[in-house]
Amino acid sequence: MKKFDIVVIGGSAAGITAAVTARRHYPGKSILLIRKEEKVSIPCGIPYVFGTVGDPLKNLIPVDNMLTGNKIEGIVDEAVDVERESNIITTLGGEKVAYERLVLATGSLPLIPSIPGAGLKNVFAVKKEVPYLQALKEKLHQSKNICIIGCGFIGVEIAEECRKACPDVNISIVEMQRNCLQLVFDEEFSLLVEKKLNEQNINLLLE
Repeated sequence: MKKFDIVVIGGSAAGITAAVTARRHYPGKSILLIRKEEKVSIPCGIPYVFGTVGDPLKNLIPVDNMLTGNKIEGIVDEAVDVERESNIITTLGGEKVAYERLVLATGSLPLIPSIPGAGLKNVFAVKKEVPYLQALKEKLHQSKNICIIGCGFIGVEIAEECRKACPDVNISIVEMQRNCLQLVFDEEFSLLVEKKLNEQNINLLLE
């Protein structure tokens, strides 16, 4: 069983930043990063894989290069258990790793509303998994009608990218607030965003 001074669980933006920052401040420490996915999406670029970028494989963090360049070891596996008393991590593949310090940077999952139909076919959440995003992109290109729940940054960006990629599809955004991006902008700016969306024939169903 290997032991490391610092182990980071999670290989996306937060995990990589934590590991690289630890290396910068503690050059003599041994560091390991455990990530579940071999290919890691750039989180803020995900909406653009549906249009401008065109492929989830063109929106990847060069994780291995970043780890190697900073003398950080990496494992592609899923951490399934942490024994806090003995400081031991167990992975899905059966590997055990001991640690002195542990950083949990496993990211977030999309919030799926508990409404009827949320689990039906052709209902998708925006996840960070490359194969999932590839399947979602294919479905979007086969669609005649696309409905997006949520008119925050991600909802607006995905709607605009779908419009670029699918000029003839019907696109609607459903939003519980009175205005798009209401939680981050004032009403005047939100109305400008709504105007731009309407100019792209994106239907807004607010409140």
